[in-house]
Amino acid sequence: MSKYTEEELNRALSDTAELIRGVPVSEEFALEDILAEFGTGAPAVPAAPEQPPAEEPASPAEEPVCTSCPEPVPEPAEPESPMADSKESAAPRERLVSLEDVMDRTVSAVMEEESAQRRQEMQQQERETRKLRRAALRRARLAAARRFARSLTDKRESLPAEEPVRQEPDMADAEFDQKRLCRRHRGATLRCLIPAVLLVGITAAEALVPLPEVWTNTPCLRFGAAGGLLLLQALFALPLWRDMIGNLRDKCFTSAGGAFLLTLICLGDCVWCLFKGGAHPPLTGAVALVVFCCQWSVYLRCAGRRECFRLADLGGTPPWSVEKTEAGAVKQQGRMEGFYTHTMTPDLPQRWQNSVLPLLLATACVLAGVVCLSDVKPEQPMWVLSALLTAAMPLCLPLAGPLPMYLLSRRLSHSGCAVAGYCGARAISGVKRMVITDEDLYPAGTLALNGMKIYGEELGRVLSYAVAVARAADSQALPILEQLLSDQGGRAEELDDFRWFEEGGAGGTIHGETVLLGSTYFMRKQKVRLPKELKVSSGLFLAVDGQLTAIFALRYQPSRNVDWALRALRRNRVTPVLAVRGCNITPVFLRRSFKVDAKPIYPDVETRLSLLEKTRERGPAYALVYRDGLMPYAETVLGSRKLLLAVRLVTALSTLAAAAGILLCYYLTGVGGYASLTPLRLILFQLLWLLPGLLLAGQVKHF
Repeated sequence: MSKYTEEELNRALSDTAELIRGVPVSEEFALEDILAEFGTGAPAVPAAPEQPPAEEPASPAEEPVCTSCPEPVPEPAEPESPMADSKESAAPRERLVSLEDVMDRTVSAVMEEESAQRRQEMQQQERETRKLRRAALRRARLAAARRFARSLTDKRESLPAEEPVRQEPDMADAEFDQKRLCRRHRGATLRCLIPAVLLVGITAAEALVPLPEVWTNTPCLRFGAAGGLLLLQALFALPLWRDMIGNLRDKCFTSAGGAFLLTLICLGDCVWCLFKGGAHPPLTGAVALVVFCCQWSVYLRCAGRRECFRLADLGGTPPWSVEKTEAGAVKQQGRMEGFYTHTMTPDLPQRWQNSVLPLLLATACVLAGVVCLSDVKPEQPMWVLSALLTAAMPLCLPLAGPLPMYLLSRRLSHSGCAVAGYCGARAISGVKRMVITDEDLYPAGTLALNGMKIYGEELGRVLSYAVAVARAADSQALPILEQLLSDQGGRAEELDDFRWFEEGGAGGTIHGETVLLGSTYFMRKQKVRLPKELKVSSGLFLAVDGQLTAIFALRYQPSRNVDWALRALRRNRVTPVLAVRGCNITPVFLRRSFKVDAKPIYPDVETRLSLLEKTRERGPAYALVYRDGLMPYAETVLGSRKLLLAVRLVTALSTLAAAAGILLCYYLTGVGGYASLTPLRLILFQLLWLLPGLLLAGQVKHF
């Protein structure tokens, strides 16, 4: 900025104007002449001493005077002194700068500062953009990894929600087919159990009890008996191999295929020991347990499906079915379509076996080849291969899906419910919420009229108004009010402009009068004057044109199964969503009525009404409910959650057991530690991993 203020500049311009006033300009000066004479600036002129005024010319017109550019006054001669010379040489010479230059420099500086700030902002924006792109790339990679893992474990079926792909058979025919399969596989399971027990007993006796020399020194007796019992068990398991061939035709590899391969390898080891001898007895006991568990799992799967189809055929068309929504599980109107398809859909362990089990078996074969080609060179290569394959086939792997489903089907059948297999359980328990209506909390017979009081109106008119609003609101107290109106011989009035209120009530217009029906809180919000000594905790209040007209005291009788269901939901961390119409049914009222805080979600009135509309629709049947009340509905949802948890944990446990068994057997066979890897210890290893799987599967019955 300039060193002169605006006031000083204006004063200088006014003085100049006074000096040149009346002075004619007779000669024009060019810009080049002025610059040639004065230059772009002039040095600072020191103040001259006072002198007598010079004589003025006779006429100002004779010699024009330029006052704006005065001639320099010659400085008087001063004595030379070294101090003065040093001061003049030290002091810089000042230059006069024009206002335009100052403005140009100021504007240039401001523009440079703005451009630098703009460049910084652009650089900052580019850095943030690069950071967002890197974060989006990381999220995309993580989502792709999750989708890949989900495709291996929980791949969704491409079935339409409304129309199944294939024509479903009748429930009677489906139940008959599963009953026939159950009879066949049950006999095969019992027959396979006998050789398995004998082979395990022979293995334990050889390790713990000294046997006669005839047994130990006769290969035909020792190895022939073990191989014969294993071959007999394979013949007993013909239904299992038939089921395996059917799955292979459908391009599905199950644990039955691994059991068949393991049986062939173990029989080959028995033949090897029979002709060439062997220091290690064949692993027939461990292999027999694997075959028995595979056969047992097929029977359990057929038995669980038969239990579901039997209930569906026994009850006919179900009154309710359970379907999934964004808000959680919803109990809708009964429907049978889709139940058979969802029940027959392969579950998580079947898909996991199809994708992971071939990899585990291939790994075991490769490691067996590494051991046989190493410096150890075992005498029985078939024994090494059978040991690694047995470790890759844990006993809990084939039971991971059928056993929990069978136990849950038996548990729910006593309550009049059925779940459509793992697919149905996954659908209705994906969200930890379930939608609950008025009828679920207070079924028919639990609501009664406890009293009534009228204020200044006729009873018939009051009842006709109350029935009109209750009918439009589809209130749970409508049957009680209609019965009272019928006893009075009246009829309901026509209601116009019906609407719901967020505070817990409904209203409309009858003959130009504003009619409101709701709870105590609703009346206070609508500024309706209530009695001071009001002791009605739960009731319906009727107001006409802002004046209280009637009070209907209601008595809600808590049901024992509802109390159990709310406590079960609280224990299992499933949140109920209240899709209720009753103005009195609130979280506070439920806590006071049932003495349990289930922490329900109480949405706004529009959400509650939309959820109520979903309960009247018909969706795919993921589960069937034949009994009224909240307890069967809650058992279905909680049992489905327990089933999913048990299946996933047992599947993960079996995978961990297979990986640990393969690594352990590979290490022991690689270093020649056959003293630690005995047939009895391998059986104990399998049984120890089976025990947690059985315990986890048994938890589906406890809610």
